[in-house]
Amino acid sequence: MKKKVVLFVLLFLFCGFCFKPSIFSSAKSIENKGYVYEVSVSGRVFSFKEKDLLKNIKLSKKQKEIKQNRNLKEHIKKLSKMGFSKKEIVRYLFPETTMIEERLSKNFNKKEKEDEIKVYKNECRIKIFEGEEGEFFNSQKFYEDFYEKILKEEKTIKIKAEIKKFKKRNINKEDFVERAEFKTNFKSSSIERKNNIRLALEKFDGVVLDEGEVLSFNAVTGERNEKNGYKQARIISGGTFVSGFGGGVCQVSTTLYNACILAGLEILEVHNHSLPVSYIEPCFDAMVNSGSSDLVVRNNTGGKVIITTSCLKDECRVKIFGKQGSLKIKRISEKIKTIPATIERVETDYKRFGLEKLNIGEEKRISYAKDGFYSKGYLEFYDNNGEKVKTEKIRECKYNPTEGVVVKREK
Repeated sequence: MKKKVVLFVLLFLFCGFCFKPSIFSSAKSIENKGYVYEVSVSGRVFSFKEKDLLKNIKLSKKQKEIKQNRNLKEHIKKLSKMGFSKKEIVRYLFPETTMIEERLSKNFNKKEKEDEIKVYKNECRIKIFEGEEGEFFNSQKFYEDFYEKILKEEKTIKIKAEIKKFKKRNINKEDFVERAEFKTNFKSSSIERKNNIRLALEKFDGVVLDEGEVLSFNAVTGERNEKNGYKQARIISGGTFVSGFGGGVCQVSTTLYNACILAGLEILEVHNHSLPVSYIEPCFDAMVNSGSSDLVVRNNTGGKVIITTSCLKDECRVKIFGKQGSLKIKRISEKIKTIPATIERVETDYKRFGLEKLNIGEEKRISYAKDGFYSKGYLEFYDNNGEKVKTEKIRECKYNPTEGVVVKREK
């Protein structure tokens, strides 16, 4: 009779264990002998009870049996033979440890803050801000230490966890020193021309070029038209100065070009104007025109470069930062032959010159006759001691004579 009672009780328990886990939970079955986990992290102690953690975990039938029987060494031996790692063994026998890992990671994991380069807009200035180290809860060591503790069959498992730091991605300040600066003045320009210069110049403020990357002036600025904010100002067309959208943009490309050659960047494409311009020496201008003429440069400095710009005090200014160059560069412009100016001419197409307000019979001088010339441009390279290392001829340009033009409205 006693044997039948015992068998009935065992069968009842078995059925209840298998089919009603909400009532006969693993936490309930080990309530009197559950583990306590004490994890100390950075001077703080976190305590977890096995039975409380298991309330939130769905165990497999096999895991429930293991929790009841506690034949840990036997199971560890079997799992080891099957090729399980220490971490895998712990997470199988004590799945509640994943909750401990999650909670501690949430409390102690800290994302690194990278170094940052800030470009101060319209100031030609950058500053490097140092980041912060990241931290993370070393879960691998936690599981390995846990594994060693369960081999000792202690009811309270005490572990001293580790918080590991990882280094930020450093930005080397020496990689972003001033390589070159160049500026031109546009104080005497019209309001419309100043608008165009500022609009185009700000497009390059903060542009970063990776090693080997190519920059196209026209691609960065986009089409110079009224829709994009450009106004009509004086441009060179047909051998004379006329009104057109984007007048003044060539002063930006010229300033950028000179900063680039002084910084040692490779020039892939550059064009001179048909007439000499007042803001730069011959052979160092850079004429651009959407769809036909561009300024194209390549970063061949061995590292990143940052282009910064400003237009304060009516100065078109470009400064380039990157790795320190080994040589200092100077520009030399040389006129080699004069081209005599032609006689003056009278134009009657006053609208072409933007002179709609000109009265009938009134005249206005557009330009005085000036000689043209041929010129050569050179770069001189100097070492840190000021000794000239070499001289390179970079361009030969022809600038046509400037016509003397008077516009007269006849009707």
